[in-house]
Amino acid sequence: MLTVAACAPLLALLATGCASTGTDAAAASSAKPSKASKCGLGNGKTATGPAIKLGAIVSDTPGLSFTDVTDMANAYFSCVNANGGINGRPVKLVVEKDALDPQLTASLATKLIDTEKIVGFTASSSVLDCSVNAKTYEKKAVYGIDAGLALDCFNSPAIAPINVGASYSALATAQYLLDKGAKKLVVFTSNTPGSNAINASIKELGKKAGVPVTAWVENVPIADANGLALKAAQAAGASGGVVVNLNAGEALKVFKAIEQQGLIDQAIWGCPAGCNDQSMLQQLGSAWDGKLGVNAEMNLASSPGPDNQLYLQLRRKYAPKTQLGNFGQLGFTAARIAVQALLSIKSGDYTTATVGAAFKGVKDYRSDLYCKPWYFGTQAFHTANNTTRTITPKSGQWAQTQDCSEMPALPNNNFAEIRAYEKQIGLG
Repeated sequence: MLTVAACAPLLALLATGCASTGTDAAAASSAKPSKASKCGLGNGKTATGPAIKLGAIVSDTPGLSFTDVTDMANAYFSCVNANGGINGRPVKLVVEKDALDPQLTASLATKLIDTEKIVGFTASSSVLDCSVNAKTYEKKAVYGIDAGLALDCFNSPAIAPINVGASYSALATAQYLLDKGAKKLVVFTSNTPGSNAINASIKELGKKAGVPVTAWVENVPIADANGLALKAAQAAGASGGVVVNLNAGEALKVFKAIEQQGLIDQAIWGCPAGCNDQSMLQQLGSAWDGKLGVNAEMNLASSPGPDNQLYLQLRRKYAPKTQLGNFGQLGFTAARIAVQALLSIKSGDYTTATVGAAFKGVKDYRSDLYCKPWYFGTQAFHTANNTTRTITPKSGQWAQTQDCSEMPALPNNNFAEIRAYEKQIGLG
């Protein structure tokens, strides 16, 4: 479970953002909802027999928890098991919780693979898992469809994240500011490991666009929000855009300081997916309506699309304590893709080899939660979710302000190669 207050500063760097909060009432849409998608086979028959085991490692420590991802994955698996399972057999997601201890994270991977005999990973969402275990997964040929946090998750042949990640979300936010007419970019990122790499990416974008970039890292918790707000506005100058690359709780302090000092209209403001948070939205107030662009790696929780409707139904039935929005959508999606892959195995033999092949064989997963089809791919790096939306506050709700847009290809990322590959497989 995630809340604004529970989002540790580290999340601003490593995570895609805090889960949106609120009730289903916040997901109301003016559009008529579609009929919800079905779970797996959708035949209403209870699955029986030996379970097919998948594994997940999720960070869960005070102030730093991603369990909404695994809880919603389990919600989907519960529905699948009540609707025929995987050709009659149930799926079991074995979830292990880590903290910020590399030795613990390494031991959990060994436990899942060697003791629990899981045949693949899905919905893992751990701060350390990819950095610590990616080589192990590659060596043992155990594949994962996960919610990536660190950049290592996006540079492994064995892991295909379903999401964007913090670094690319910041990049997408900066591109949005340029699209809005920013003549200069300013970015400040929480001072945690990897923050300089994020800022370097924004500098590359500025170089490509021919606009100056001012970037710095900021210690968190923020000690002087008023001073930081003024510094950012002054750095942006006339027609500048500012990426506030902090988690929702810290970013809210800055946005409140900006408002109180009358600086909202002094710059174009943006925030990565960490600000896609319903509770932050409720505290921002109407002053920010249309004045803040937030990168969104999944569709709005108010989307009338069939997959989002199923997500909302399952959240109500199986995981009502999870927060509404992004993280739950990620867990739901990871499980849904995994089930599609498992159902493609016709032999009835579910091993790391057959499941790995099935995972890697996913190449045209379509969902109203995504901008474009998702695939696993055969490359040594994976960012299939590389086209995202931008949302903005509007009358107490999130509203889309920019349609699906590609993340910019730069010398320090793989998007040019990824899009060339997508053309090869017929998805570009």
